[in-house]
Amino acid sequence: MSRIIRLPDHLVNQIAAGEVVERPASVLKELLENAVDAGAGRMEVDLKDSGRRLIRVVDDGMGMTPDEMELALERHATSKIASEADLLAIRSLGFRGEALPAICAVSRFSLMSRARGSERGAMLRGEGGEIRQRGAVECSEGTTVEIADLFFNTPARLKFLKSPHAELAAALRVATQLALAQPALHLRLAHNDRGVLTAPKASSLSDRVGALLGYDLAGRLLEVKREERGVTVRGLVGPPAVARGNRDDMVLIVNGRPVRDTQLIQTLLEAYRPLLARDQFPVAVLTLEVSPADVDVNVHPTKAWLRFRQPRLVQELVFAAVQDALRAPEVVSSHRPLPPAAPLADAATPSPGEQAALFEEAPAGYTASLFGAVVGQLGDTFVVAANEEEVFFVDQHVAHERVLFERLKADLAAGPLASQELLFPLTLELGAASRALLEEWAPALADLGFDLQGFGGASLLLRAVPALLKGEEPRRLLEALVDEVAAPRPSGPPLVDRALAFVACRAAIKAHAPLDREEMARLLADLSQTETPYFCPHGRPIVSRLSLREIKRELRRTW
Repeated sequence: MSRIIRLPDHLVNQIAAGEVVERPASVLKELLENAVDAGAGRMEVDLKDSGRRLIRVVDDGMGMTPDEMELALERHATSKIASEADLLAIRSLGFRGEALPAICAVSRFSLMSRARGSERGAMLRGEGGEIRQRGAVECSEGTTVEIADLFFNTPARLKFLKSPHAELAAALRVATQLALAQPALHLRLAHNDRGVLTAPKASSLSDRVGALLGYDLAGRLLEVKREERGVTVRGLVGPPAVARGNRDDMVLIVNGRPVRDTQLIQTLLEAYRPLLARDQFPVAVLTLEVSPADVDVNVHPTKAWLRFRQPRLVQELVFAAVQDALRAPEVVSSHRPLPPAAPLADAATPSPGEQAALFEEAPAGYTASLFGAVVGQLGDTFVVAANEEEVFFVDQHVAHERVLFERLKADLAAGPLASQELLFPLTLELGAASRALLEEWAPALADLGFDLQGFGGASLLLRAVPALLKGEEPRRLLEALVDEVAAPRPSGPPLVDRALAFVACRAAIKAHAPLDREEMARLLADLSQTETPYFCPHGRPIVSRLSLREIKRELRRTW
């Protein structure tokens, strides 16, 4: 007797259900997506006992004929695709033809539907994937699906469900994310006959966010909009002041489909660094429009994960779009500075030849600092400043790095950066991977002031470096540059920005360098004029602050 046997259909369906149906929220997700694909403009959802006892979805979509209803309960039967070419450019939310039969295999189910233009509808009822009753019924156009007693025939699965509150919360997250992805849809959800979510048809994403998350919050969100090379990123992100303690309000939507993409989530978090603490997460609703041919949604049966043809392009675009939004005036608060303080008697001054002047240009007027007046320097590394509300500790190296980075970026937009030709060209032996990487980015590096030649052989010839870095040892400089551009970065800023940040970091004033009061004041004033004064191009924080109110309270100073 053969040890290999064909599994019975009911067991195959239960195994398939394990991939798609994890909990009531999974069932709700699949049924809502089917309704969207059917062209529904309105959906009514009823849950009993957080979906364990009943999940009912009523839509006004195109409906099904009796024959189509029978086919819908067979595995791999679908109206979404018909050929391999369709699979390479999925435009619908569903396409696998597995969800409905998998759901019905572990529940007592009822389907009632009337196709548009038909005089009467049809009804199917059954349990465990087997149809027990068929018939014609009077009903409105559209489809009603009822899933009762979920996992009644797989009691072991019931043990893995969480508390009713947790299961309801998961179902509401699913409904909320779909409503955010489909603003033109009217969606209402009731639990135990009590309305818990209402999302009327919205004309904009802001109106939809207002209906679901609150209009006060929606009014504080920042608009995101950026488009490059066929990829469009739009949406809303919250300033750091409205951050949350969990990731529930980070919603990513790709071509109308809510997704869980680990790399995109990490890219979004990187864009906020270090404006948020590690235990805080932003409020964000980002919608990405990508050509269906450039994204693969056939990665997992739940269709919640996907794969991009050009993942780096998408990640860099998301990063840049969110950072553009975070440069809005409402993110960077201003402070009223104190009057200039008198010079400290023991203020440190640089010794001749010990430290070059921080600023080579002639003294010029500048506006007041966001950080108040200079108090002094701590450890020859941190500039201490204060206003009427806070004390600031500014890392002088990363502050100067941010200032130089934005100056260099502005100069680069006007043309190539100034370079310094080496007296003796330097020959460098690099690995094949490093040579290929530098060859790919040679035009961009040339704009930054690096003159590299000889890509055809086993070695490279370095003839010039950026003028700002003329004092650096060329060999170590280029080796560090290779490490910077070759480092794997699944998310983060574009490579040109990383190379600019590298140049700015190498040219910036270092720690343990004494500065006089005018240099410190100028540094804070220049930092205040940058677009992102609170973190350096590498994402490190620039400023630490202490509230004077907290200090007074701790010292019991009440007057």
